[in-house]
Amino acid sequence: MISRIPHRSSLVLLILFFCGIINGYSQEKYRQGTVSYISGDNIYVKFETTAGIENGDTLFVFKEQAYIPALVVQHQSSISCLCTALGDLTFKTSDLIFNREKSLPKSDVIPVIAEQELPEKDVSQQVLTATEPTNQKKNTPDFSGKLRLSSYSNFSNVSDDMHRFRYTFSALASNVSGSNLSAETYISFTHKLNEWDVVKENLNDALKIYSLALRYDFTESTSLWLGRKINPHVANVGAVDGIQFEYDFKNFYAGIIAGSRPDYYDYGYNFDLFEYGAYFGHSRKVEHGFVQSSLAFFEQRNAGNVDRRFAYFQHTNSAVKNLNLFTSFEIDLYKLENNQPKNTLSLTSLYLSANYRFSRQLSLFASYDNRKNVIYYETFRNITDEILQQASRQGVRVRMNFRPINYLIVSASAGTRFSENDPRPTKTVNGFVTWSRLPGINASLSLSGNLMQTSYLDGQVYGARLSKDLIDGKLYSMLYYRWVDFNYVNSLSSLKQHIGEIDFSYRFNKNFYFSVNFEATIQEKDIFNRLYLSLRKNF
Repeated sequence: MISRIPHRSSLVLLILFFCGIINGYSQEKYRQGTVSYISGDNIYVKFETTAGIENGDTLFVFKEQAYIPALVVQHQSSISCLCTALGDLTFKTSDLIFNREKSLPKSDVIPVIAEQELPEKDVSQQVLTATEPTNQKKNTPDFSGKLRLSSYSNFSNVSDDMHRFRYTFSALASNVSGSNLSAETYISFTHKLNEWDVVKENLNDALKIYSLALRYDFTESTSLWLGRKINPHVANVGAVDGIQFEYDFKNFYAGIIAGSRPDYYDYGYNFDLFEYGAYFGHSRKVEHGFVQSSLAFFEQRNAGNVDRRFAYFQHTNSAVKNLNLFTSFEIDLYKLENNQPKNTLSLTSLYLSANYRFSRQLSLFASYDNRKNVIYYETFRNITDEILQQASRQGVRVRMNFRPINYLIVSASAGTRFSENDPRPTKTVNGFVTWSRLPGINASLSLSGNLMQTSYLDGQVYGARLSKDLIDGKLYSMLYYRWVDFNYVNSLSSLKQHIGEIDFSYRFNKNFYFSVNFEATIQEKDIFNRLYLSLRKNF
């Protein structure tokens, strides 16, 4: 947890200043793509064709029944875009991304070419939920799903081998048999080899239900969700086990929620954690993007006692050309003081970000993050990635992206964070250089450097990543090397590592993928190996 921020009315008013409602409509069509790979600040999005997409264009995600600005294109090939994120949005592989289509002359249309499936490295970058249908007509039945079988193995010369297996299933069924009933689910089951007794002892340690819900549409503007679901209008609240009712009118929406929170320890059902609340919001397309605001009030209980009472606000604004703003904050309205309940007004979570594109070659992003720490129920990060993530998430951060010539992208970022409990501030400096089309071999090369100072270590990480299609549309390969040097300030100990990684991904057909990822970490005389295998079937 992070320390609380003293309440300042002027600060709240400044945030609310961004929340003006701006008129304007536009009729556009959107093409669909998916996130194929995430590396540092770089997010790769694949399309059937990138014809009409230019460097500096904004890509969108579909939330709150609207297209929300999410990514800025830094470079594109015939079927893929290299992007950086806007605001505090997080992404995972296979997320749906949308591009606002432009009218193209027939000579500019590029034949559809399939792209490789890239391996899933972190399954909990955010909780996975099914995506709302987008361009589907009302009462038109539709079904989509994914089944993934994966294994994750650790081998080393200093400890016993570990083999973990993971099975996931996600699906979205819209307007079943032409009715008003829809359903969504995302479920994973994980266990270790020869440790079935652990599963029997507590099934919830192995079984994670991130989404399992039914939806009924009474009218085009009135809907009811029943089950476990994250509501995109109040995503910060997390998953809710219960009932969610929503009514849309013109560009406004309102809803009420009642149910319980998942258990803190194993993400199972815990009906002692009762909660209820309401939200209200507005979303409108404008000339250069969208303006969206939502305000929610919630009360959360624990075994009948008030645990927390708070208000949550989030706002996205791209009304000004080339400028994207995002803000979210939470204000606690209740606390116990000397075991006595007391109404209060305390700003406990705040995030602000702005991204401005000066030209097709240059963009600047800045953010302030004072939100609570994230809890990951499942993650495959190694220790180096975990330290980098923890050091760079909170505090003040600035990032610059520059494209001096075609195919070359330079990105640099710096951040700092200071807590009253930290003996010294955390500082980070990161840099990336990507040449997306190396002459002669038609491959992509990325060089990276990360320097950090935290409360307990000084560290530096340098890396190089080379990726290439060995067989166009079928076989993809990637080589990645990193050198790690961590020095702990309160002791004479240090950590020096050489990390090598190799990926191969093969696409059998449109719906069937297989990937292999191998990572070796050399640390003095110790060697740690990780093998990740994944088989995915789309329905």
